[in-house]
Amino acid sequence: MTTINLEKLKEQRARTFHLPPYKHITNPKEALDFVNERGFVYFWPIKGIVLPTFWVAAAGDRPVPNEHDDPGMVTWGWKDDAIGKKIWYYGKVLRRKATFISMEVAPYFYALSENYGSP
Repeated sequence: MTTINLEKLKEQRARTFHLPPYKHITNPKEALDFVNERGFVYFWPIKGIVLPTFWVAAAGDRPVPNEHDDPGMVTWGWKDDAIGKKIWYYGKVLRRKATFISMEVAPYFYALSENYGSP
């Protein structure tokens, strides 16, 4: 049986989730690249779910503050500015949590949904 090296797994997560020592995403282009490279990401961290999130990639692995002047809240602007541009799909898709889906893999999500017909 193949085993997974825990240290290699941690390194892979740190790199792909943009955890230290790797650089955080800092602008809308990097945000789009982040979503496209992963296929889909959650907006916010979800307790008990180990998947990449927009918030952590931009603001670091820390709690989401209530203050709207936190530098990490720039993620809201990136999301809002992309509305209508069709650069990604954004909605409460998985577990009814805010999710970004790349346009490349969106048809697969659609195919797995209860919807019918052309997307």
